[in-house]
Amino acid sequence: MADHVYQVIAEGAGDALIGHGYTYSGHPVSAAVGLAVLKLYEEGLLDNGRKAGERLMAGLHGLSDHPLVGDVRGRGMLAAIELVTDKDAKTPLPAASEPSKRIFDRAYRNGLIVRAFGNGAIGFAPPLCCTTGEIDEMVARTRRVLDETLEDPDIRAAMKSV
Repeated sequence: MADHVYQVIAEGAGDALIGHGYTYSGHPVSAAVGLAVLKLYEEGLLDNGRKAGERLMAGLHGLSDHPLVGDVRGRGMLAAIELVTDKDAKTPLPAASEPSKRIFDRAYRNGLIVRAFGNGAIGFAPPLCCTTGEIDEMVARTRRVLDETLEDPDIRAAMKSV
């Protein structure tokens, strides 16, 4: 800590209570969990996450040909697909269609857990332990959600061209 910060604390020591710290800092259970996580990383969990993240991003970029996909972005196991009705203008899905509710409900029915944002973007944050098969299944289920959404009459009506 900087000396000027230390001096303020040292000069006031004993005169008043200095509240600091966190509830679980230094707690043996928290320390044990931290050590267990580090061990998992050392045993390959982080490497698996890196490989799975590359596969996830490649798979999601493979959805770029879908009429509703305006953009795919992300890094590693954190990614998003932006849904649009016009790829050139990047026009989001109509708010009246309640895209976040529609996308979330449809994804859930397809066995896909995602974060559906208000403008129709779909967020992905799978665990580092995902297998190749699980990543491929996520991408396939996402395509199914996109196809089903494209069949909705209000979405088709909003599309620039289908």
